[in-house]
Amino acid sequence: MTTASRTSIAPQQVIQWHSNFLQLNQARLDAARSLLLPRQQLVLDVLPLLLHLNHPRLPGFIDFRTAAGIRNYSPTQQQLQSLQALARGVQIPRGSGGGDILGLYLMGSIGSLAQARSSDLDMWLCHDETLPPQALAGLQQKCQLLERWAAEQGIELHIFLMNLTEFRQGQNRSAEGEDCGTTQHLLLLDEFYRSAVWLAGCMPRWWLIPNQEERNADRFWQQLADQHRVNPVQWLDFGAIPAIPPAEFIGAGLWQLNKGLSDPYKSLLKLLLTRHYASQYPVIRPLCWDLKEQVHNGNIELQPNDAYLLLLRRITQQLEQEGNLERVQLARRALYFKAQLPLSQLGPSQRSSWRTAVLQALCHDWGWQDAQLAELDARPHWSPQRIASERNSLISEMLSSYRFLSAFSQKYAPRLHISKQDMQSLGNQLYAAFDNRPGKIVNINPGISPSLAQEKITLNLQQDIWQLIPGLVNPVTDSLRPDHILKQSPSLTELLCFARLNGLLQDHTRIALYPQHNPLSAYELKQILQVVQGIQPPQPDHADFLQPAQPLQWHLLVNVGVDPQHHLSRLGMQKISNRDDALGFSAARENLVLTIDLVTLNNWGEWQVERFSGDACLLHCLQHLLQHLPKVAEQGWPQWQVHCHCASRAAAIRHRVEQVLQDVLGHFVEQPRSPYLLEVAECYYLLENTRRGVELRIADTPMKLLALLQRPARSFIQYTLDRSALQNSPLQLIFSHSKAGLWQLFYWRKDGRLYFYFLDEKGVLLHQQWPDTSSDPHSLPWLLPLLRFLRQLDQRWQRLNGRSQERKIMLWELRRKAQSFDFEIARRRLPELAAQTTSIDLRAVLNSQQQATLYCNGQEFNSWEYGSDLYPAVIRTVQALRSSHGNYPLALSDLELPDNQNIITHLQIRQRLENRLAQAQQDAE
Repeated sequence: MTTASRTSIAPQQVIQWHSNFLQLNQARLDAARSLLLPRQQLVLDVLPLLLHLNHPRLPGFIDFRTAAGIRNYSPTQQQLQSLQALARGVQIPRGSGGGDILGLYLMGSIGSLAQARSSDLDMWLCHDETLPPQALAGLQQKCQLLERWAAEQGIELHIFLMNLTEFRQGQNRSAEGEDCGTTQHLLLLDEFYRSAVWLAGCMPRWWLIPNQEERNADRFWQQLADQHRVNPVQWLDFGAIPAIPPAEFIGAGLWQLNKGLSDPYKSLLKLLLTRHYASQYPVIRPLCWDLKEQVHNGNIELQPNDAYLLLLRRITQQLEQEGNLERVQLARRALYFKAQLPLSQLGPSQRSSWRTAVLQALCHDWGWQDAQLAELDARPHWSPQRIASERNSLISEMLSSYRFLSAFSQKYAPRLHISKQDMQSLGNQLYAAFDNRPGKIVNINPGISPSLAQEKITLNLQQDIWQLIPGLVNPVTDSLRPDHILKQSPSLTELLCFARLNGLLQDHTRIALYPQHNPLSAYELKQILQVVQGIQPPQPDHADFLQPAQPLQWHLLVNVGVDPQHHLSRLGMQKISNRDDALGFSAARENLVLTIDLVTLNNWGEWQVERFSGDACLLHCLQHLLQHLPKVAEQGWPQWQVHCHCASRAAAIRHRVEQVLQDVLGHFVEQPRSPYLLEVAECYYLLENTRRGVELRIADTPMKLLALLQRPARSFIQYTLDRSALQNSPLQLIFSHSKAGLWQLFYWRKDGRLYFYFLDEKGVLLHQQWPDTSSDPHSLPWLLPLLRFLRQLDQRWQRLNGRSQERKIMLWELRRKAQSFDFEIARRRLPELAAQTTSIDLRAVLNSQQQATLYCNGQEFNSWEYGSDLYPAVIRTVQALRSSHGNYPLALSDLELPDNQNIITHLQIRQRLENRLAQAQQDAE
């Protein structure tokens, strides 16, 4: 529009627009008052006067210096009458037209179809921007006092102090308050313009600016002022909405999703509107333009200009065009529930309400029948299954809208109009509420029904799967349908936590247990319920969601519904043993810990249940808990408790699991690099802290354990044994003598066998055994050849590494104690160095293909020259050199491997080569 056309607007036109908005404003105010109780009406009437005056007899009074006075304010007769009803005799001083407060405005559902008796009042208070901080603090304190007084009168009031310059620049408050934070600005302004009710003071100049002039609002307004068509001191500039930047949509989406945690229907409507705006980009027509266009055209009726009906009309038009009728119905249900007006259950006063007439007409247009209305009005009594279904529909729509807005923002708005802290906090709250993963306890009632409390609940075990059924259902005699089952899981603990978190369980709730012959006894169920009901979940605040999710509590429920000695319990018996270790009970070494349900509560308020079952359940649970190890130095371990109420040996099981947790968690804090060995039943488990986290190694036989213990190590390993591990095994004593830098030899003679153990300088253990051919208990024919071998290797590596001292070697003998299975250990002296030498030097060298070349006193024996006669040729040469010409086994005095200084590997290959020599020697005989 040209400048000439703008100036052609007749003065009467501007006056008419002003009059139209005033009439609509009064209609909204009257509509709002009609829905309030007398005490609430009084609050609405006197609010402007309470802020206009500082009087000791009025609510909110602090002192006479508190900022007060509303500019251009002249109270109505109704307001003056309400003031006298509140404080008879209080008068308004003359000349109080100026003041520190520029204007008061209500926004939101007030005066709309969505206003209910429980609706709160959101009021914007625009103040003089020159007020010093101390005066603003006093005004804020007065507003807080007025909010408390309003609450005493039965109405929830929120007063927001507004600096219009900051607001126009998008600098409104953080996302913690009701004003939507930094997540949105123009979207909030759009809502304000279409829903605001002017209470007192200056009026929004937006009323008088035609839609086509939004992009030139300042210039158009200046022309009106220059032509004396408006008095600028009577108007306030909240800002124009020429367009909505795409950066606002993702912030608005996050905000509405988080608001939806407590009020999903209201948030869904606003989220759908935001999605609608994004789909219009770049030509977006704000909804407030529809309102202003209607008012400027003379349509000032309440219903066509209802803020929520304008919203519903716009979004349903788009949904209908997309052909998704289910989403249309969901949006209509959202408005119906937001109105809180049950048409099938109207009271006498509600039947004559204007809201009733409007809502009935809408439902008739939508084709809703009486039965459908009755079903919707029964929402407070919906079954948990129905609520879960509605929750899924709501969450599906809300997340679908969010994904659309997120993709839109990534395409059009790489720089979001939302602070990093708000983005992080809101995003984490969404994740905590909406993320669904196995074992996560989901809240199925985000504001859909006031309560899910059940008088009766049925728990049914069907093929090792527990089923949670609201109400009393006998699966044996009644026809059990899939829709009867609210939730099912192998973990009963998960079902009970679900029932607890969602409020199904109450003190009076009766639980029926099926089948009657159930591994879960009534006593055990009662005890588990007490545990679950006694869990005190943390209450997260805004700051918690600025941090990563971290566990705060662990509850380990052992053997829930499982009797580890059920084969005896059925016969009314229980095994008794002096071996009371629950991980290796009795002589049969039974593991009594068969299942663990781990309940984790974190700082985001999330509940998670992980189930571990089988003989290794405790170890897998420990491995899971140790994932938290990197955070322990900073945060410490979460609080933890162990619970066990199974039919057999519950106290012993609980005590043993507590013991293991205390030992293992404490160990990895003090010695994070030291592996921890546990023995459960007849299996061995090694927990090791690696770069990838704590890993679990399993050995189901002693030989596999020895194979684990002989793996190469980069640095010294000090194995830590569980207090019950390796009892009656020599390994306990061996590892207690482990020291860095030493080579230690241990031997044990038993029944004609010699068991040899070697601990290297890094704590790696090698085990070998061979026949004990000596009848003399003090004779060790194997020792001298082994010492020669070790000395040769050490001397060569000493030269290569520039080490100044030779490695110390220690010798120990292991023996059984008299009349006991326990071991004792005794230090043995090594032979003198002179005895460790020999006139025959038998050395082997392996190439990269593991082919051996042997040297006997310098003479070379290789495979390409000797072929299959390699080992027999060596044997003949060695026997010829022996002074006694004896036929005793050959022993290598040295071994060279390419790029390898691992003594364990050398000893293994030495034994393999000596076995080949022994076999060849035997074949020759």
